[in-house]
Amino acid sequence: MEKTRVALVRQGEQTVFEAVKEAVDRIGGIGNYLKRGQSVILKPNYTGNVPEDTGGVTSCRVLESVIRLVKEGGAGEVTILEGCGTIALGTQRIFENLGVTDLAAKYGVRLLDANLLPMRIVKDEKLCEMGSLAIAEPVFDGSLIINIPVMKTHPLVEVTVAMKNMNGLLSPADKRRFHEVNLRKAIAEYHTVLPPYLTIVDGLTGMEGMGPVEGMPVPLGVIMAGENPAAVDAVAARVMGFCPEKIPYLQYAKKAGIGPVSEEEIEVTGAAIEEVRREFAPAVPEPTCYPGVKIWDEPSPTRCIGCRAVMSIALNRLKAAGDLPEFEGMGILINKSPESPIELTESSHLFCIGACTRDYYEKHKNKLGIHFIPGCAPAGLTVEDTFRGIYNIPRINTEITAALPVTHSPTDVSAPLMPR
Repeated sequence: MEKTRVALVRQGEQTVFEAVKEAVDRIGGIGNYLKRGQSVILKPNYTGNVPEDTGGVTSCRVLESVIRLVKEGGAGEVTILEGCGTIALGTQRIFENLGVTDLAAKYGVRLLDANLLPMRIVKDEKLCEMGSLAIAEPVFDGSLIINIPVMKTHPLVEVTVAMKNMNGLLSPADKRRFHEVNLRKAIAEYHTVLPPYLTIVDGLTGMEGMGPVEGMPVPLGVIMAGENPAAVDAVAARVMGFCPEKIPYLQYAKKAGIGPVSEEEIEVTGAAIEEVRREFAPAVPEPTCYPGVKIWDEPSPTRCIGCRAVMSIALNRLKAAGDLPEFEGMGILINKSPESPIELTESSHLFCIGACTRDYYEKHKNKLGIHFIPGCAPAGLTVEDTFRGIYNIPRINTEITAALPVTHSPTDVSAPLMPR
């Protein structure tokens, strides 16, 4: 059986362009994918307004190298297409802040915000979780699509590389709706209706810990390339010290026929995984202290940490914006419903976040000041917006909607359901 090839290249003394070209050459060369005169869509990862040296976004060095590669390969019109999840800030502002606008002008490349484009509604029986998807129309225009993700940890999907990066091409409503279903399965099913695409991974700097935006940078100095996104993600996961067989979205992808994830089915060409492997700290949010906010949680080494993660993201954003003091007295319930009722003052609000708290909410929803945020887990922006909407505190500085790392004080979580 012929194996699926994934290139893994160390930059070393090479330029970034030389490393990108070597990676693509190792899987057949750009001419194997690009017809002369064909239009090209480049899908980087600009999930937030953070510098590229954090490992949170695609670097301009790699993006420029891919632009050069396709132009030298005879590409027609080249478009950078992205729809960031930081809707309030906007993709165009992120393009400007990160230097992508200037880069596009230098090479005569179009910039498009997928969040603002006409969407094609795709209905398919394979979309069991979502039923239908609204996907940016240019995805279906016959262009060569090149996905340019980074290598990051993520609290909801363990790692995020090629496959989850394509969520940026969904409508803003569907980006959020993904968090109301089995996100891991939905990512795999989404790929059953996407056109094939080439992946070139920016592995110069990855991100560990509380990715995909608020983690810590990991210098790796590698470039990856592959035509099968599941295989690329499986190799990237191994480089990051994770086991693909234990990552649910990759197992769903395997069952859906997206691609192989086992070592026996993938040929890694270039550097060996062992040469570049780096154990990434997983995206497990630590218990944190937010002055004035009481949090009810039940720690467990085996439970899902998605709702704790999105809660932390939302509170970090409030803190970074300077708004957290306005939420004094707020209560948050995550992960499990307590047996005894949580007492509220007349002016306080209790937010039940995630599917695990629905039972508690249903029992007490007639009380004033109790609110339910559905999802497994809901999007961080949804949680923040719900907090702001209930307290009527609008977002003033949209530059801080993608939270930067915030230093937290550890708190004692030894007692279950202990308010903090």
